Amino acid sequence: MAEEEKIGRSEHPKILRTFGGEYNNLRLKNYIRTIGNKLANVSELPNINWKFTILNSKEVNAFAVPGGYIYVTRGLIALANNEAELAAVLAHEIGHITALHPSSRRATGTLTGIGVLASGIIFGRAGSEISDLIGRYSMARYSKSQEFEADLLGVRYLSRANYEPKAMASFLRTMNSFSKYTKKIAGEMGGESEMARIFASHPRTAARVERAIKIASEPKAVRQTNRITYLKMIDGLLYGDTPKDGIIQNQTFIHPSYQFKITFPMGFKVINRSDSVMARHADNSQIQLRLEKKLKNKSMTRYLSQTWGRHHKLLNHERIVVNNMAGATATSVVVKNGRAFDIRFVAINGTKVLIQLVFTSPKNYTGKHATSFKETAYSFSQLSLKQANIISGQRIRVTTVKKGDTLSKLAQKMEVKKYKEECLMALNGLTKFNKVRTGQLIKLISR
Repeated sequence: MAEEEKIGRSEHPKILRTFGGEYNNLRLKNYIRTIGNKLANVSELPNINWKFTILNSKEVNAFAVPGGYIYVTRGLIALANNEAELAAVLAHEIGHITALHPSSRRATGTLTGIGVLASGIIFGRAGSEISDLIGRYSMARYSKSQEFEADLLGVRYLSRANYEPKAMASFLRTMNSFSKYTKKIAGEMGGESEMARIFASHPRTAARVERAIKIASEPKAVRQTNRITYLKMIDGLLYGDTPKDGIIQNQTFIHPSYQFKITFPMGFKVINRSDSVMARHADNSQIQLRLEKKLKNKSMTRYLSQTWGRHHKLLNHERIVVNNMAGATATSVVVKNGRAFDIRFVAINGTKVLIQLVFTSPKNYTGKHATSFKETAYSFSQLSLKQANIISGQRIRVTTVKKGDTLSKLAQKMEVKKYKEECLMALNGLTKFNKVRTGQLIKLISR
């Protein structure tokens, strides 16, 4: 395992850079490590140096890297409804390592892939964001037989550690429910849910998971889920965007650290990535926002020429002023797969940061979006320090159901824009046929 450990150690910092770094909540880190080690200790490889890391990413993801490196995002932790469900995710990833699946991939020139519960999520991200992670390897899914083997091993470890093996199936149902909710939201925004793409590219595996549970479960009288312990542990967990990297509220991107905000047009789905903000429309128009170091004493038109003029023929140069901040704009045309696209480049030198905006639209849709593109650029404005300091991210808040509470009533406390009740049910693994009970713990999303 020495070579596998070397690979894992080398890839670890790249993974942290790609997925927003480590989520530094010491209590939660120790909790996840304890669960992971409990499972690893009943595996076939209890003596390797297992490492369990929470990634500070809103994506719902979990994967394994050679050498016993197991990763789970805070986005996935937010979806699990008890300790056994999270243990099921970790057990599955441990199964990939103990079955030597990463080693077989290394032999064929591929990096260890994403676990079955999150297979394909990484492919929804921009290729440039993961290019340094891949290195000389390429991302590829595990085969169906490898996934089933990891399920069998995962169920075995859950049983040996006295967890409820059925948690593997219940978490998959929660994933599917949450996927439907995000698909509904994304469809209205003219885009596609990343989780919907997961289930499209990686068909649901409920039957396979149920089969693994039947085959590999070891008989025991009592199985643990530790629901109350788990929910109390994740109370206050950051949900969605990280404030230090900017947050999205409705169509507005707000960056407290650089003290600015900018509003994207309705009909565009806004996605906050690790290195940019993307807004996409169903007609293939899009807006990209990137941040650069503020410039001192430099012409903005010259900046445009030096930045984009190297690769594009720039037309219609123009100096602009946006809320007392100097800027410049220019246009260009590109042809992709035989189709012409208009591009408008905008750079604005803000008080604390320079923003780059690239507006792209198929030629036949440029007129349709011209006004909204201009409004987006001119919506860039600075926040006062007082305004910036009150910006906070969303959190998972665990609350106790009171007498008279219903799903509908509790849903009104959810700080989401639309489909509050659907989101509440998906987040808590509930359906419209469930009735909440007085004294029951339930997850909400709030500030």
